[in-house]
Amino acid sequence: MAPLKKIYLEELARIQERINSLFEQALLPADYEDPDGGLPGTWAPSVDVIETDGAYLLFAELPGVLREDVQLQVRDRRLELSGRRQPLGENRHFLRMERSYGPFRRTFDLGAPVDAEGISAAFEQGILRVEIPKRAPGAVRVAVREEEH
Repeated sequence: MAPLKKIYLEELARIQERINSLFEQALLPADYEDPDGGLPGTWAPSVDVIETDGAYLLFAELPGVLREDVQLQVRDRRLELSGRRQPLGENRHFLRMERSYGPFRRTFDLGAPVDAEGISAAFEQGILRVEIPKRAPGAVRVAVREEEH
């Protein structure tokens, strides 16, 4: 390869990396902070959310993610799934790298109030299954008193 052509290709690669970085900063939420100090995640696991009469069911594909690297939080009617896929290790010579590594975060707005105490989750063969029970609508009895004139 001619030396001049190699210089141009290297410069184009640097420009592409900078443009990718700018897009990541512009498109990812500003409130996301990686506790390990890395850049925000650039991948998101595939998720199915199913609504039944009494609950929401969430199925997330998390191949290569360890159970201890997955977190679930519920606030009001929102469920947040976050975690991290650890890289394979340092000093590897990749011939091709197509999988993404690092942190991820997905947030789901659920239509009805949920019973946070009744949530259950299981992680098996790279699939996270979460059952989020809907909170039963509670009837509140109001005492009617007689007004004195």
